[in-house]
Parts: sequence; structure tokens; C-alpha cells
Amino acid sequence: MIVTFDKLPQRVAKQLDPLYFLTGNELLLLEESIDLIEVEAAKMGFDEIERREITQPDDWYSLIADASGRSLFAEKRLFDVRLMRNVLSPKVQTALDEWTQDNNAETIMILRGWAWDYRYRNTAWFKSISSLATTVILETIPTSKVSLWIKGRANALGLNLSPDAIAELTELTDGNLYAAQQELEKLRLIFLNDNKVVGIEELTRMNWSISGAFDLVDAACNGQAKKLSSMLAAVRREGTQPLLLIGALSSQLRKYHDLACHRHTNLSPNRRRIGERVVNRIGRSGLENLLVECAHLDCQQKGILHGDSWLALESMLLNLAGYQNRTLAADATQLRVDYETQ
Repeated sequence: MIVTFDKLPQRVAKQLDPLYFLTGNELLLLEESIDLIEVEAAKMGFDEIERREITQPDDWYSLIADASGRSLFAEKRLFDVRLMRNVLSPKVQTALDEWTQDNNAETIMILRGWAWDYRYRNTAWFKSISSLATTVILETIPTSKVSLWIKGRANALGLNLSPDAIAELTELTDGNLYAAQQELEKLRLIFLNDNKVVGIEELTRMNWSISGAFDLVDAACNGQAKKLSSMLAAVRREGTQPLLLIGALSSQLRKYHDLACHRHTNLSPNRRRIGERVVNRIGRSGLENLLVECAHLDCQQKGILHGDSWLALESMLLNLAGYQNRTLAADATQLRVDYETQ
């Protein structure tokens, strides 16, 4: 069955299902959905979490075999499975169907899908998986509704933002919910227990790391290698987290990919010009490769792959700027963390 993001908390609180399929283009909502399931599962005694990555159909056999067996360390287990591409073949779906039928309520499997396209709704594989799993589609929030989302999140954090402050934050984050949430968390810490309306004056006095993040992405898109290297060093000194930069980068790349595919996308005139230059320089396939690289960067930042996220991020930005051609995808097999030997 398909469940919307706003209905997922009620569903999870009521019951935990054996199989979840979470897919979409919004990283923050995806992470929050997984956290929600994991927290509720922990309350129910699911003490062990195994994180896996599926890159080809053969990877399913060991996963389902392990999920069907028993653990030496915990009675209840949760599998967090990242799908790097569409590997949901009919045989895999049949195996998942059999697994869900035989599941003894001691194992939960969360499947993280790849980037979402609305046309998937009409495909046979999506109809099949959504009949097997509790499916949550985490689509990008339209630009026209981002300000409402920011206002709602601010209220939930106990922040009272003025309309001009909301508009400023909406403009600076450019639809990146992860970046907006991080800035709201910073505001909450600054104005904790301060019963006042936070206006544009307070925002302009803050050090806006998100502005630097998007300037950095723009420098890479414009092919300014020297500038982006110095800017990257600056945002690192300021304590900006790599995930924020990965979120800003993937957000822009998805929009430029839509541009390359001649799909409607909400871009300011300046960023549309930048996007057109990127499309002309690396093309649609180049953008798709960079989006895959963002997924590998996300894995590295979360400990699934070895290596320094900052160095990998700089390498990717240089790739985007057109100055080198080394990717994490080429090294992912060697870098993957083997938890069983640690």
C-alpha cells in the first residue's frame, strides 16, 4: 500500500510492517522516514540494524537468505537496504513476496529506492512492489509550497518567523529541505526560550552557511576550479557538514538533469543560465553519473564506504567543473566497509 509522508507516523505507531519501500528525490524526508521506523522498531525490541547495498540482482540472494535466518546477537533485526538502481526484477519480487509471507515478525526490511520519476507509478514493477510493501514516495516539494513547509517546521521547533524571514530562508535554501532544516535548527538554538518574532534583521546578522554552500556549487558549475577549492576550504573551516553540501549539490544536479530532459523545473534566471552551461558541457549522461556519485558520497559520509568525504567531495566538484575524471563509483567496491571483519 502507498502511504504519504505525513501519514507515515500514524501508520508506524499503529503497526510495524515487515517490508517498506521508500523512494523519492527529497533526502531529508527519506532520512526522517527511516529514522521514524528505526525509533519505533527499537521500542519493539529490534536491537540489531544491518545496512546493505544492492547494486545487481544477484545481491538479493544473500540478503534474503540472511533476513530469513536468525542472528546470533539479537532476536529481532532491521535491514536498511540501499538500492543503487532498479534491481526489482520479477524473480526478486517473487522472492520478496515469499519472504513477507514467511516472515515471523522478527525481521523488518527497509528498501531505499533510487531517484523518483512520476512515470514509475504506471509501471508493472512499481504496482507489484507497492502491493508487497508499505510504500512511501518522497517527492520534491514544489517551490510554491516550500515557504509553507518552512513555516510549519519552524512552528514545530517553537520558532516564530516573520513573513520576510520565511521568504529569505526560502530564497537562500532554494528548495533544499535538508539545508532549510539545518538552518532552522541553528535558529532554534540561538533563539531558544526567546519569546520574539525572528525577522529579517536577525537572519542577516547570522553566518549563513547555506549561502556559501550554493555559491560553492555555482562555482563548480561555472568551471571555476581555483575559486571552488578556496571556497571549499572556507566552508570547511566554518564547520559546515559535508551532508549539507551533498544535499545542495544533489538538489541542483536534479534540477539541471530535468533541464537536460526538457522537463519543467523551477530555476531562477541566473541558475537556469548556469544549468544550461552545465548541460552543454557534460550532457544528460554526465549529470546522471554525478547524481550516482552523490549517492556514493552519502554512503561515505554515513560510514558505508571508507575514505575522506571532504576529499571525495572536492574531487566530485572538480569533475563537475571539468578538471578531472576520478569518481567514487570506480572505487566503491574497494572502499566498502566490511562490518563482519571489524
